[in-house]
Amino acid sequence: MTSLLHPRHPRAGLGLWDALALLGLAVSLLGVVYFVLRPGQGSDAHGLTVQRVQGIGDALEKYAVDNAGVFPTTHQGLGALLEKPTLPPVPGNWRGPYLKEARVLQDAWGTDLHYVAPGGGEPPRPYDLWSLGADHQEGGSGAAADVKSWDRTTFLPSSP
Repeated sequence: MTSLLHPRHPRAGLGLWDALALLGLAVSLLGVVYFVLRPGQGSDAHGLTVQRVQGIGDALEKYAVDNAGVFPTTHQGLGALLEKPTLPPVPGNWRGPYLKEARVLQDAWGTDLHYVAPGGGEPPRPYDLWSLGADHQEGGSGAAADVKSWDRTTFLPSSP
């Protein structure tokens, strides 16, 4: 009778399936390490800033729907999405807060987003909302690229 601990035909090494399983585990672990430490972390910050600009845009639209198509003025600012403005024109049907927290009013680098209403363009846009990117200056690429509500091409990740 053969013991379970001492099989009749012991193997001298790893079998094909064992080797493939270890290789798969190693590749998965390297993938996780690369994902965490990969270059281009700025693109993640860019993506977060795009999400915030889009989320604030949605909140501004809800504000305008509630208030007969009127957006917060430049002087009222984006704070009008968190607390009812006291500066004129005071919204008659404010149903906020339209955002959950104030930190979404900043880009991923901790800088307040820029807001002007009415915006530029011909005819003028209802508002302009933008971030100047990691370098806090106009233009740039990669993490330094601007994100502009009126230019959807700036929502795409750019190369460094």
